[in-house]
Amino acid sequence: MTLTYKVIPQYRPETKTTRSSRAAEVLDQPDADPLGFRRVFTQVAHDLYGTKDVQDAITASYVWMADQIGHLALGLLPTLLFGWIWQLLCDHWGLGEGWSIGGCAALALAIFAYWISKERQDYVDTYKRAVKRFPFDSSDITWNVKTALLYFGIGGLLALGALTNWKWLVVALLLSLWPAFRVAFWWLRRKLAFQQAGLPYLYRLTNFSGVIADDAVAAVTGLCDLKNRPIVLWKVLFGRDVIEKAAPVTVRHFLITGPLRSGKTSLAVGIGTEFAFALGIGRYLSAAKLMELKTGPRDDTKAVASEMDYDDGRVLWPLAECDLLIVDDVDGGLPTGTVPAISAIRPVEFAAALKTSHGPAPLGDLGGKRTVWVLGNTTTTDEWKTVIADLMGISEGEIMTVPLQVAPLPVAPGDAPAVPRAGDLSSRTA
Repeated sequence: MTLTYKVIPQYRPETKTTRSSRAAEVLDQPDADPLGFRRVFTQVAHDLYGTKDVQDAITASYVWMADQIGHLALGLLPTLLFGWIWQLLCDHWGLGEGWSIGGCAALALAIFAYWISKERQDYVDTYKRAVKRFPFDSSDITWNVKTALLYFGIGGLLALGALTNWKWLVVALLLSLWPAFRVAFWWLRRKLAFQQAGLPYLYRLTNFSGVIADDAVAAVTGLCDLKNRPIVLWKVLFGRDVIEKAAPVTVRHFLITGPLRSGKTSLAVGIGTEFAFALGIGRYLSAAKLMELKTGPRDDTKAVASEMDYDDGRVLWPLAECDLLIVDDVDGGLPTGTVPAISAIRPVEFAAALKTSHGPAPLGDLGGKRTVWVLGNTTTTDEWKTVIADLMGISEGEIMTVPLQVAPLPVAPGDAPAVPRAGDLSSRTA
């Protein structure tokens, strides 16, 4: 079963400074599927032509394409170099064409075997580094390795064709186009979902090292639709990249608290990252930004409520169309542990400002969606929970409080742990 999204009108600032940027703007189609081929193609055009400038933000989609060009080059250039040297030696020793072609093929296979061993070691290192408090998405990591090897292999195949005969080069190029295109589309959809969520960095939940209760792990896993989805190359090449319907969740709203360096923001960003890689439409922003968007002029807010937002050089999902909203730095103050504990944004004033502009339940549209709120000052947790529930028009019992603890440092055998174990924590307050 697939998810059906509303049409999200595209918005980008005009960049009519060059011929190429004007051509990229022509591709913008407001009625396109938000994660469909036309939207991905438009983003690629803007990455390569429309907004390719040192004064613009670097997008995740542009970085991914640059990475794959690097993989192609690492397969292509060594094969060309060593193959060329081998051909010179064959000419010097008077060896026939068979020796020349066979040697080039052996070199291409040897170079590809090296990249296989390196990617395999990278996978092992990634698995060892993962903390695994959350499920380790081995399928996704394996697919990442396969993607790198695919582009390594394409580079080597093109080099081998160039070293043998121009006809073989044409054949290699034609054989490479479809897999290169299909795999790129699979990845670029997810990079698009990630970058338009406004997340500050990419963070996978399996790397989360803070101390968190087991019931909170299960609830968060369901919230961000984290699954170990099998990814088969054959289906990527010839099947449809279907957006799976997100499973129903028992807890839709979370309030994350904890001391300094307990991983509050990392957990929130990890939730957003996993949701984006499941092709969910989510948004990350600060409480100050949320207030700015919600308390602006009502006519202006209504006019752009369903249009893409443009902030810090990136095109972002509109709040009205998001299925997940992550609000970081809710209190805008100093973290727990400071003396005195200070909050720049007070709960009562935050609620009053929103209600003045949008009535008694200004965030009522979020009640049926998924939300994550990150609080730095734990002394005001109960007060914020009451205010947030009231703003969304839900009961306090529908919000799960997730108290985090700093992960203990390694201790010598026989020493007592520095902090409580995850099972000793309670993640739901009354």
